[in-house]
Amino acid sequence: MTEPRDFALYGLRVRSDLDLRGWPTAQGTAPPDLIIRLEPVSAPEVEGGPYSGRTVVEDGELKVVVRGVARYGARGGTLIRVDPEPGARPEDVQLYLTGSLMGTIVHQRGALPLHACAVAFSGRAAAFAGPSGVGKSTLLAALVAKGGAFVTDDIAVVAPLGGGRVGVWPGAQRAKLDPVSLAALGRTRVGLEPAGGPQGKFHLPVAGGESARHPVPLDRVYLLRNGEGPPKIEPLAGLEAVTALLEEIYVLGCATALGLAAQCFRLAATTAAAVQVRRLLRPRGMDRLEDTLRLVLADLSAAAAERESMRRAG
Repeated sequence: MTEPRDFALYGLRVRSDLDLRGWPTAQGTAPPDLIIRLEPVSAPEVEGGPYSGRTVVEDGELKVVVRGVARYGARGGTLIRVDPEPGARPEDVQLYLTGSLMGTIVHQRGALPLHACAVAFSGRAAAFAGPSGVGKSTLLAALVAKGGAFVTDDIAVVAPLGGGRVGVWPGAQRAKLDPVSLAALGRTRVGLEPAGGPQGKFHLPVAGGESARHPVPLDRVYLLRNGEGPPKIEPLAGLEAVTALLEEIYVLGCATALGLAAQCFRLAATTAAAVQVRRLLRPRGMDRLEDTLRLVLADLSAAAAERESMRRAG
């Protein structure tokens, strides 16, 4: 086993027995907020084929078993235990560690993880939330190519900034894309690291992202949905916005199993009050990608003009 290393992600200093590829290295000598330890984890067996999973809570620890990959445990927001299966691919072990287990840790620490990516323009972030496969990472990478600053992919950890505002913590500077999405962006998978799991995605490094030291102010959350016809944006408000954000909470089932459902509702309501929540409808696939980008950029430009108008008036 190699010596533990310190990494920085989502505002946490993480000391890990595993080499977390793609994660930024932590600076300084401060004590860790989270420890990732390689050690045996006892958990029930899981039936089914490769990547079949099971989640249980035992003695306050949430345990995740992924067939052919590893057994994991998350406890108290400060410890993740990892017990890889013999012969498991490192990228598979890291995929679930930095996904479901990190999401659980965020819940245990009292923060809100959304199943979303985020990009910033002029220091203000917009998040794009939705289920796996809806095109979040593709839209993120395309907006970065249009001049946006990468903030995070797959998990957007929302943090309070004071004054009724919220921000989103920067994540590892790479996006998970499948070969079709890579091709739409003029890239191939040659030279890219596999992202792990059964979906055949790859990590596309993204340069020039936001600094990992501070959360980026969050102005908008777009809920990506498939629809017919030209892309369109529908504003949501009140309870509809809160409910929509609840549906986009990352590993909500894990949080509920830990008795954190009320916390999730409170944080979703706080976020809905602080940002503009919008539904973004566009056809599945790549045919309307450029139309979608123009629509989003126009909406963000209008928001920036509104902020400037309010600043001058106030």
